[in-house]
Amino acid sequence: MKYTLLNPLTGAAALVDASGLTRELQVNRILLLSGEHVGIITHRDLISFCRWCAGVAIARCQTVPPEAHASLALVDKWLIDPAAVSNEELSQAAAAAEAAYVEAADAEAADAAAVAADTTWAAAEAAYIEAAVAEAVWASARSAARADVSFEAQAQWLVDHLRSAQ
Repeated sequence: MKYTLLNPLTGAAALVDASGLTRELQVNRILLLSGEHVGIITHRDLISFCRWCAGVAIARCQTVPPEAHASLALVDKWLIDPAAVSNEELSQAAAAAEAAYVEAADAEAADAAAVAADTTWAAAEAAYIEAAVAEAVWASARSAARADVSFEAQAQWLVDHLRSAQ
């Protein structure tokens, strides 16, 4: 399946398949599917994507660092109301999840606990650095890769997410 990403400022269009969709995301790009306007990609959409990937990763883990759950709880709260969570809280949650990732990786538990912590760290960091669009795009791609989500599933989640927001 092919997707078109349209830059509304320049009019430039990028045609991508499922394997390139999440790597080509930019805030305020318009996603089209077979000419249908699916939606405009926002910072919140990228964070929602990170959160979904983190959830997929955690569902596969037997042990999840408590820092990962705490980080995701803040991201969930931020997704409901960004004003309800301070940048300092998100920054601290991201730092705690990153530390848990490093600890799990050092203990060679990278397959489970580290993936859970890494995906939650990316989501929290991208949320608190709201102005850093590149950070959110990077976090989206990293979260999907670490969660081992197929390109087709990533693309379908994004299309469904944008359609549900209309």
